[in-house]
Amino acid sequence: MKKILVFISIIVVVGMLASCGNDEATTKPKPKTCEQIETCKMALQYATYAEQGAEDKLYKMQNQTGEQRSYDSLEKAKRYIAEDYQQYKNQQIKKYGVLKYTVIKNQSYVYKFQYSSFRKNEDGVKDLTTLIVHVYKDGKKYYPIEVFDYPDFKKIQGNRELDSPQVYYSSNLTNKEKEKFKPKPIEGE
Repeated sequence: MKKILVFISIIVVVGMLASCGNDEATTKPKPKTCEQIETCKMALQYATYAEQGAEDKLYKMQNQTGEQRSYDSLEKAKRYIAEDYQQYKNQQIKKYGVLKYTVIKNQSYVYKFQYSSFRKNEDGVKDLTTLIVHVYKDGKKYYPIEVFDYPDFKKIQGNRELDSPQVYYSSNLTNKEKEKFKPKPIEGE
């Protein structure tokens, strides 16, 4: 009986020692959706404002001290609010896929979203829309800005080799919809 208790005690002690220093891995679950990541949630909000046509809200999210902003002033941004903004101001992007590229960990991320447009095209169909948002840290705060083309992305990337992107989906997608909403990788555009 004593031998069995000693054996069990040894196994318990060895198990405890084996898990030492591994607290972060066991206490922080890997995020499953974009909304669980601060920078991705910010990029999704930015994409939503862009889709709504809320240029003033986009301007307010951007860094006001740097060169990376869409307009020179809030007044100018307000002049470019979409004519149909009132119709879309309460809509949210509900179904999406997003690729997350880490440019510099805890400093700079690029998110490529794919979602259904709020507005219908000439044929009355809501097309899939792709939007790329760069979220970067300036001081202690993150700021988003839209990336309009591949050369802009290459400028952000610099000489850094990027790892494969992480893929996130809105939680309400079926497996078939995940195929539809998965954005193509940025490389090769």
